[in-house]
Amino acid sequence: MTSSGSEDAERPVSVPTEQPDPSAAPTAGVDGWVNGAGALPAGAPGAPAQWAWAQQAQQMQMVETEPLEYHRLLRGTASYRWWKPLLLLLVAGVYFGIFTVIVSVAFIPLLMANPDYLGSIASGTGEVLDTQVPVSVLLSLVSIIIMIPAVILAMLTLGMRPIGRVWSVAGRLRWGLLGRLLGVALIAVVVMNVTGIALELAMDPGSATETAPALPDDFDWVAAWTSLALVVLLVPAQATAEEVVFRGLFMQVLGSWLKNPWFAILIPSVGFALSHIYDAWGLLAVGLLGVVSAWLTWRTGGLEAAIAIHIVNNIIAFGLMSFAVGGETAQVEQTGGLGSLIGSLIGYAVFIWLVLRVFQKHGYGRTRIDFVQVQMPVQLSAQSPTHG
Repeated sequence: MTSSGSEDAERPVSVPTEQPDPSAAPTAGVDGWVNGAGALPAGAPGAPAQWAWAQQAQQMQMVETEPLEYHRLLRGTASYRWWKPLLLLLVAGVYFGIFTVIVSVAFIPLLMANPDYLGSIASGTGEVLDTQVPVSVLLSLVSIIIMIPAVILAMLTLGMRPIGRVWSVAGRLRWGLLGRLLGVALIAVVVMNVTGIALELAMDPGSATETAPALPDDFDWVAAWTSLALVVLLVPAQATAEEVVFRGLFMQVLGSWLKNPWFAILIPSVGFALSHIYDAWGLLAVGLLGVVSAWLTWRTGGLEAAIAIHIVNNIIAFGLMSFAVGGETAQVEQTGGLGSLIGSLIGYAVFIWLVLRVFQKHGYGRTRIDFVQVQMPVQLSAQSPTHG
């Protein structure tokens, strides 16, 4: 730990030098400087700066970092250098590419058993994720989940320990907080959808008289239930993986260079929105989710709130899709209109309010202090001359 001492304790200490022996014959040194009797002591002001022996001795010492907010946590890793976060991105990308190849090869037999699905994708008439084709749900979710080990292995490769800093300032996933916020997220998503539907009906009263689309004659109930089971089992990991990358890795890489949190909040949120296939309204809604999740990650010092809202939102969305509620069993571009977006705003406002209440009530931290090694000058103590 660093400590602040008195002014005298911090003042440089001078070291007495021996008096030259007049009888000693000086010898010529390098560049005409005199060595031996009368030579300048190491570290003396008059010594040339390029002489290594004239430099003040350095040693590695452990010191505390400043209290680091979530987006700045990479600065608390051992031997931090400005380029290490950039290398972390590259290494994580390499691992993700390797895992993607492995998953693709492993899924070849399953995909070959569904020739109609492959044919529809090749012809452009089918969707990549269709709940009537459970293998497409499995492949889509697993291909995202592998981002978690890619990030963790990249941190281990570069020695960025503890790797738990990607989860929260506590160096781990705060399970108690996550459990509480899952309930909060469920309330917020219900408010969001009910409000959005009500506003859409108010803006277009004629839509209330429209009959819901009937299920197609070839609707496969076994496929629907299988897809729902996969959603319930895998969406928590899939949603967590997206948060580890967009609200974890990207936020912390940007935060290691830029102290203002808004850079780390807004830039990854734009990338998060553009990674989806939705229309303009859908992209705005996803971007809004990204901003809310990133701000709460910074404000609460961890990914728990972002993971909670993402899990609940995706399970409900994929669950409705599995049984063609709304007429579609596949992920499509159309996502609603202005009413849905306003509903999202109201739902997220409720979510933020409830998250902050839970966070403050249970006293979770939002900063972290790490110990890092830095080079510091050796402090020499004064020695009293000995008398014979």
